[in-house]
Amino acid sequence: MRRVGVVTDSTADIPVRLASELEIHVVPCQVFFGEKLYRDGLDLTPESFYKELASSSELPRTSQPAVSSFVEAYHQLLEQEHCKSVVSIHVAGNLSGTLNSAWAAAQTLPEPSRIKVLDSGQVSMGMGWAVVEAARLAQRGGTGDEVADLVWRCVPRLRTVAMIDTLENLYKGGRISQFSATIGSALQIKPLVSLQAGELSVWARVRTRSRALDALVDRVRGWGKVAEMAALHADAEELLDSLVSRLHGAFPREKMLVLPAGSALTTHLGLGAVGVCALLEPDA
Repeated sequence: MRRVGVVTDSTADIPVRLASELEIHVVPCQVFFGEKLYRDGLDLTPESFYKELASSSELPRTSQPAVSSFVEAYHQLLEQEHCKSVVSIHVAGNLSGTLNSAWAAAQTLPEPSRIKVLDSGQVSMGMGWAVVEAARLAQRGGTGDEVADLVWRCVPRLRTVAMIDTLENLYKGGRISQFSATIGSALQIKPLVSLQAGELSVWARVRTRSRALDALVDRVRGWGKVAEMAALHADAEELLDSLVSRLHGAFPREKMLVLPAGSALTTHLGLGAVGVCALLEPDA
C-alpha cells in the first residue's frame, strides 16, 4: 500500500504507460473548440488535437480542471486507496489557474493538510519529470514530506526550451500583430523560447529551421549533466527526428523520451514546434 498518492494535471504530457506504471493520477484539463468541450488526454489525444487545430480558424480555449475533478481524485486516493497523504504537482501558477483549482479542492476536504499542492514552475515534461521523481519516491515508501521536499529540490533543475515554427498562433492569441506575423513568416523567423521558474522568455530569434535547431541544441548542451530528457513535437515528427539526431552525445538516445506535445503547449506554441524538457543532475 502506498503511503503517498501523486496527482498532476494533463499539461504534464506524461505518457500514459509511464503514468500507469508509477501510479500517477492525472486530472484532465479542459479544451474548448467553440462550444465543444474535450477532456485533455481522454476525449482528445495529441494527434486528434492537431487535426482540430489545423482546421480551426480560431485558437481553442484551454481551461484548468474543475475543482470537483480534483476533489474526486483526492477522495479516491485518501478514502478508497487509503493513502496517508497526497502530493499534487501542477503547471506553473502564473500560466494557469490549475494550481488554484487544486488548492480550492483540498480546502473542501475534512483534513486539507493531508494534501500538499505544489507549483512546478513548469509545463509539459518540464513539470512531468518532477512528477515522475515524486512518484518513484512514493513507490519506494517515501512520506508526504519527503516526496514534497524532493519536488522542491527538483524545481530549480527543471528546464524547457522550444522552437516556434509558425507565428500564426501568437497572432491568433493576440501576442503579436498581423504585420509582425507576416514579416516574421516571410523571413522564416523562428523564435526560441524557454521556461524556467514560471517565467517564459524569448532568448533568440533565428532565421531558418536548421539554424534554430542548432541554437536549441547548443542551449541544451550548455546545461551540463542531464538526468532525464524528453524531446517533444507538435505535429512535427520529421523535425523532431532531426532534433534528436543533433542531440547525439548530449544525452543517451535509449533513455530519452520522444513524444507528442499535448494541447496546452501546442495551443501556445503552434503546430510545427519542437522542444526539449529536462531534469538536470543535482550538481549540474
